[in-house]
Order: sequence, then C-alpha cells, then structure tokens
Amino acid sequence: MSKETLQHTMRSKVRVFEDGGIRLLRKGQKGLIHAIFSRFGLVLVLLVLQFGALFSLMRWFSNLLPHYLGGTLLVTAAMMVYLLNQDMNNSVRIPWLVVTALAPVLGVLLFCYTKEDVGHRMLKKRLLELEGQTRGQLAQDKKASTALDADCPGAASLAQYLRGRGGGFPVYENTQVTYFPSGEAKFAALLPQLESATQYIFLEYFIIDEGLMWGRILEILARKAAQGVDVRVMYDGTCEFSTLPRDYPRRLEALGIRCKVFAPVTPFVSTHYNYRDHRKILVVDGRVGFTGGVNLADEYINHIEKYGRWKDAAVMLEGEACAP
Repeated sequence: MSKETLQHTMRSKVRVFEDGGIRLLRKGQKGLIHAIFSRFGLVLVLLVLQFGALFSLMRWFSNLLPHYLGGTLLVTAAMMVYLLNQDMNNSVRIPWLVVTALAPVLGVLLFCYTKEDVGHRMLKKRLLELEGQTRGQLAQDKKASTALDADCPGAASLAQYLRGRGGGFPVYENTQVTYFPSGEAKFAALLPQLESATQYIFLEYFIIDEGLMWGRILEILARKAAQGVDVRVMYDGTCEFSTLPRDYPRRLEALGIRCKVFAPVTPFVSTHYNYRDHRKILVVDGRVGFTGGVNLADEYINHIEKYGRWKDAAVMLEGEACAP
C-alpha cells in the first residue's frame, strides 16, 4: 500500500505531516494537560478529597488531639529505632526515615505494605510461569557456548548467569552486530529495515511519544499492517502520564496494529508499579533486531532539545540471535 492510499483510507484517523510521518493525536490530546483531565486527574481529585475528609475528622475530634500527637510520637520513635537497625542501603533507609517523620501512621502502614511487596511477588510469580513455558523454546547450542568460553571466560560466566538465573537466554553464533553511537544513527538504519518487512514487526519500548521519529515509524507500521504484515507494539504504562493518552492502543488497533500496554497505571495501590518495562527492542521478520538505550521519542534523535543534547547508543543484530 502506498503512502497516498494509506492517507486516503485512514483520512479520519491520522494526520499526515510534511516530514512523511503521521500523527494520531491532536494538540491537547497528549501530555500532562491530558493526564490532568483524564483518569489521573480523577485519582488526584479523590486523593485531595480523602485528605480533606481526614482533616475534617481531626477537627471534629480535636479534644483527642493531645492523645493522637503522643501516640504518633511514640510510633515515630519506635519506627526510627527499627529503621536504623535494619540492614538496608542508606539510599532506602533515609527516605523512609523522612516519610515516617512527616506522616507517622501513614508512613508506617506504607512501609509495611511496601516491604511485603505483594504486587511484585504476584508479578514475579507470573513472569516465572511464563519463563518456564518459554525456556524450552530457547535451546542453547553447545558449540556456541563452548566457543565463547574459550574466547572470553568472563563473558562466558555472564552468559551462564543469563542462561541460568537471568531468564534462560542462550548464546548465539553467526550474528553480525552494528553499533550506533547515537539515536540519529539508529533511526536512519531502522527505517529501511522496517520497509523491508514481509512477515512481522514486533517492538517493545519504555517510551513512545508522537513526533518526527514515531510519526515516520508509525507511517511504515500502518502501511505494513495494511499489507498483511503482523505488527505488534508494546510500551510501558507510565507513558499515560506524559506522552500518550489511555485510548492510544485503540487508535493503533484502528490502523491494524496490535498493541499492549505493560502495567497500565490504575487507582489500585500496588508495589508492582515500581517495576517498569525499560526494554527497547524491535525485531523484523526474525532476521534483524534493534536494542540499546534509544526510545522512540524526538529528544532521542535530537530533533528537539528536552534535557540538553541527548547521547544514547544502540545496536543492530542480524542473524541467528534474531531468529524466532
């Protein structure tokens, strides 16, 4: 499908820019302003109402305030002694000391809940189940592991850890690696590889933001999906707070692109939100793959300057390491 045909068939869903990319959002449909007036804003309002209700209760029971202050002082002192005697890193200990001092009762409850790490344990259990299901599909070639051990014992030791406790990842041979010292270099090499896709394009990223970079990539993804290529996108749920609205997966689905959000943010309090999907992986047809530190946002290719000039690296793999 040509760009012109795509523009005609998707006229009501996309906007085409002079840079050749497409956009699904209009001004005001993304970013912090959208988050404030979306579910995030609702959760924030509910929290404010809860604090207001708590303040009102304290006013109504003002006669008991001395007892409350005395009790919180004892709780704070006990918690301070407990934290100071715990075997933990100071970067963790100090924040909890501050939280406990500022909000004794809430701080203690939050510490106990976080220490139990219920959300993470549930997530870890699920991931271990999935790892067990997929480990058998990632067989280790003995020849490759033996060759690595002979060539670099240190790297072989790390590879053994990744194979054992690190998720079952094997070592591959017959793979060509291309290093990109910047996001701009990766972007330039990525576009022609996407254009060459005939079977599938799978990508998983921590940050996706509309602009030149994602717009050019999305135009190709939409066109390839219309041609019958299996296109799947996954991004981290924290994008809902700053870059993409909650209904963005539905907008991608309208273009024939399957989309999944990792750990979307919900009002339910869970410690699993501390564990985000920081991966940056893109695979085309099981023959070429990209990974590294470059997300799909314009600051990573220095098209815009968000935090000064951005310097990140990436690699392109071609060969057995990308095979399904």
